[in-house]
Amino acid sequence: MGQTVPMGQFPAGLTATLAAEFDCVGEEIMTAIPREVPAYARPLEGPFGRGVRRGVTEALHQFLTVVEAGPARVPDLAASREVYVRLGRGEVRSGRSLDNLLSAYRVGARVSWRRFGEAAARQGVDAAGLVSLAEMMFAYIDGISAASAEGYAAEQFTAAGERERRLDRLGEMLLSGSPAEAVRQVASAGCVRLPSRIAAVLIPGRNPPPLAHRSAATTAQADPSPAWPDSFADGSPPAPLWPAVLVADHPRAVQGEDTWLFVGGTDRGPARAARADRLAGLGAIVGPAVPLGQTTASAARARFARDARSGGRLPAAAGTDPLFTDEHLSALLLARDPALVADLAARLLAPLAGLPERTRERLAETLLHWLSLRGQRGLIAERLHVHPQTVRYRVNQLRELFGPCLEDPDIRFDLELVLRAAAADTRPATPEPRTATTATSTGDVAEDVDVPTLRGIVDVLDQESREKSRGTRGPGSRNPPR
Repeated sequence: MGQTVPMGQFPAGLTATLAAEFDCVGEEIMTAIPREVPAYARPLEGPFGRGVRRGVTEALHQFLTVVEAGPARVPDLAASREVYVRLGRGEVRSGRSLDNLLSAYRVGARVSWRRFGEAAARQGVDAAGLVSLAEMMFAYIDGISAASAEGYAAEQFTAAGERERRLDRLGEMLLSGSPAEAVRQVASAGCVRLPSRIAAVLIPGRNPPPLAHRSAATTAQADPSPAWPDSFADGSPPAPLWPAVLVADHPRAVQGEDTWLFVGGTDRGPARAARADRLAGLGAIVGPAVPLGQTTASAARARFARDARSGGRLPAAAGTDPLFTDEHLSALLLARDPALVADLAARLLAPLAGLPERTRERLAETLLHWLSLRGQRGLIAERLHVHPQTVRYRVNQLRELFGPCLEDPDIRFDLELVLRAAAADTRPATPEPRTATTATSTGDVAEDVDVPTLRGIVDVLDQESREKSRGTRGPGSRNPPR
């Protein structure tokens, strides 16, 4: 064993003693890192392996500089700092967490201290000197860890800005109808994974609270309304302002006052419900999910649905709740050409044209339910909140007005079509209050009707009563009168 030196001091030649351990320490570190850090559990070959080996070698040599300076001096490590900044940046590009690199540093520190501590003890370093040596080693590891963390954060910011711009570019391409192969190339270059089927989401106006040009790691804790600069340090303009719900990793674009988002198609169920929650209150319109090369068709459907809703032709989708176009296909079909539907309605509903407005509306509503419910009087009465006899009277009126054409399947189909279109434009949100309800002595309920209609109902009831009387009391009747 070497000669003992004064407490807390390093003996002469300690640096050379430690340097003699370099080769063994380096190989032991290179063996321990893939064994103890799962992310590096692969042969340390190629550019990755060369980078790790260079980092280990640089760390060992720079630590000798620290030892050479002695416990009382702070060494200048600026020369090697860039190596560890680059290692931190490389972790971002490789898609790994910074924790993996820091774990590797800790493995290297542990292995180095074991070998260097043994060598220092053989050289005669006392307990206080060994403590100083250990403190210097782990302070050095803290320093290179901080440098790598700085590089990691800087690369994250750069990558986030690049990704934001890439998503903006992809959104513009999807909205303008760029060829699918060109879109795939841009996505691949930016490591953006596109779904096989894409739906265009239109958010009218730009009134939601904005968030802009921030990484996913800072979004959750950031101030929701920061003041963003006119340009960033590199001279690039800031990304467009996005609603908070759009910070998600999706291609997007701004066109006039409208915001567009391109998302993966979601079938009905929990996934759609979750998307509806995220879009709630924005008045969003979600187009159909289509293959990559057909996104302009999805956007066109969303635009048309927005216009139809704004024009009052989609009352079932009014308000600010998200409108999924595939849930309103028939209504959108009817809204496609209102003039054509109006012409068809004018021709088919001509028999009602000469009636008072209120009577015309009641008969049209009854005809629609009669057609859609296949003449089931009880169900029709329940839907209209009237007595079945009222339904019977109205249907008799309709048969007189329309004649035998009500038996024609094609005409019945066209009638139901135009009546549904009219109902979509005129159906009130709640049933109109009934102004007069009269109970007859037989328990029949009359709706709010004009005098001719009420007289007609009475005539029907009288006729049924006479028929029943003849059937039960006439000659040959098998049933006794009641």
